[in-house]
Order: sequence, then structure tokens, then C-alpha cells
Amino acid sequence: MISQNIKSFTISLFSSFKFLYFQLKKKRDYVIYSESHNYKLDYIDLLDNLIKKPFITSIITSDLNEFYDLKKNNYDVYYIGKGLIRVIVFNFISCKYMIMTMTDIGNHLKKSFFCDNYVYFFHCMHSTHKIYTPKAFDNYDIMFCIGSFQTNEIRKNENVNNLPKKKIIETGYFYLDNLARNSNKELLNKNTILFAPSWNYNEDNLFNKQGYSIIENLLNNKFNVIFRPHPEIIKRNKSNYEQVLNKFINNKNFTLDTNASNIYSMENASLLITDNSSISIEYSFVFYRPVIFIDYKDKIHNKNFHLIDRSSFEDKFKKEIGLSISSNDIKRLNFICRETIDNYKINIDKIEIFKKKFLTNISKSSQVAAEFLLKNN
Repeated sequence: MISQNIKSFTISLFSSFKFLYFQLKKKRDYVIYSESHNYKLDYIDLLDNLIKKPFITSIITSDLNEFYDLKKNNYDVYYIGKGLIRVIVFNFISCKYMIMTMTDIGNHLKKSFFCDNYVYFFHCMHSTHKIYTPKAFDNYDIMFCIGSFQTNEIRKNENVNNLPKKKIIETGYFYLDNLARNSNKELLNKNTILFAPSWNYNEDNLFNKQGYSIIENLLNNKFNVIFRPHPEIIKRNKSNYEQVLNKFINNKNFTLDTNASNIYSMENASLLITDNSSISIEYSFVFYRPVIFIDYKDKIHNKNFHLIDRSSFEDKFKKEIGLSISSNDIKRLNFICRETIDNYKINIDKIEIFKKKFLTNISKSSQVAAEFLLKNN
């Protein structure tokens, strides 16, 4: 472990020095920052659209595996880690557009004086005012929104908190387009359930309190279970996560999915169970299969969200498209799942209407974003 950490530090030191040295020669046009390989499919289409043009486009990542993956595919990529070296790079990075899906820039990591524009793009289909911290987007210059509902929320937040107006481009949702284009909609295992709980700052959450029982109930009743924990669950709820693994990892009907892509899990599952995760919306919009929401605890990371809107996009989706059950029904979960799989008639037209009502530029989001960036270089 120590030797691996030394190797990682050495690579980040050399790679970051190389990145900063080269930018002294010529300021980069576009820099995309990725916190981890989990976000690769969120930005890769945008990246591929940008590098078609003769501008300098680079990726900096805090994930060593992502660095190796991108490097072998000949992208201009640099590894900066997550510690002091990242702080240094973020302080001195020089570019016209710094593009990322990391919230709270300027609150935790400083913005560089040498970057002209900080651009945020979304990696989930949620409203901006409820599951995000109050100042999550305050310091961005440009927002790539997935639909008008996010635009309205951001504008309302600016008015309520007397913030300068950002430039907002309704690009659509990059990852949904990637998922729709690259997934196999015909692949399906009728007896397989995907359990994907969301993470929460609140320790009193579904995974911590009921995750073990949910998986045990389904396995005991002969379902195949794919468990896909959010990376923040693994980091923040380590003891409960390890308890699940220690108990179920050797069960032939249990699959742990911590891959960067969630496509395989969604392709194979006939039903998805979650509390608040946005994977539910992606799953429904692309595969048109049922989602069960367990109403244990709402995900609220901004206690004053009601000043913007008491409702949210995810609330509307849960009410109009999803199937909601009480956490008291977990003991009956196997019966509910079996009945849903066997009898549920999903309304594709209803989902399509809902999707088109809230999302913009379906199937061409990354092209729209790239066109804006290239036109305004």
C-alpha cells in the first residue's frame, strides 16, 4: 500500500509539473477536470466533440485508473491526485474554459485567476436546489443545464440570494444520450433486481438503516441482486458497506457493481430499487422498466430549498412515473417486487411525454455544448 501511494504521488507530481509547464508555452482553450473514472461517460462525448477542432483541449483527473485509460486512447490527460498537488494545479491552471461536474468551486478549492470561465455540467438529473449544498453553483460563470426547470431554479436562487447572473446554456443531459446510444435495451434478466441506494450527508439514511435487510430479503427469496452503491456510500458508510460484503459477497446470486459505468447493471435488471438516486430516472428514460422508491428519508442538502421551490424535478418523477412504498413495507418487499415484475405495464408514451417536457436537446446535448464552446472561444 505504501509503495502504491508513493507511485501515485510520483506520477501526480511529474504529470502536474508537465501540465503546468506546457501551459506556460500556450494557454489551453479547454480543460476538463474529472474527480474519478465514475464521471468519464458524463463528459466523454463533449470531449470527443471538442478535440475534433484545432484547439488545445486537455483532461486533468484525480483518478489514476482513469489517467491510464485515457492515456492509452491518446487523450491529452494529466493525473493530479486529490491532495496538495491538486490544490497547486487548481491555483495556477490557465485556460479559457475550465469544465467540470464538481460542485462548490471557490468554496473548497480556489478558483484560478488565470482561468477565464468556469463551466459546470450536471452528472445527474436532479433539481439544483434540494440535494445540493446552498452555495454549490454560486461561483460558476457558465451552467450547462439539462432543461428549463434547472434554469428557473438557478435564476430564482440568484434573485433570492442577490447573486450575479450566470450564463446559462440549456444543453441537455450528456450522460443520458451516451447511455441511450450505447446500451442494449433487449438484454434483460427477469429475476434480477438492481439495488442502488443514494448517498446522504444524513447518517440516518436507507442504506445505513435498511440496506442489509433489503438485500437479505431479496436473496432469501431467490432473486438475483445487483448491489450498486454510490462511491460516497463506500467512503462515508464504510462499516455498513463492509458488513454487506462480508455477508453476501460469496452468494452466487449477489453481484457487487462498483464499475465506472452502470450500463451493465441497468441492462440486466428487470426492476430497480432506490430511495433517491438519479439512476432511477436514467433507467426509466432509457429502458422503460419499473422503479420502486422506498420512502425512508428524503435527500435534502439545502435546508432552505423551499425558498426556491417546495417541489423538485425528482419529486415530480417519483410521483408521476415511479412506484413508491413505505419503509414499513420492506418486510413484504419480495412480494411487491414479484408482483411488479410480473404485472407492471409501463406506459412508454407517458415517460416520453414527461421526458420531453423537462429535458432539452435529447440525443444531441454534447454537440450543443461543444458548439457553444467552440463558437465562443
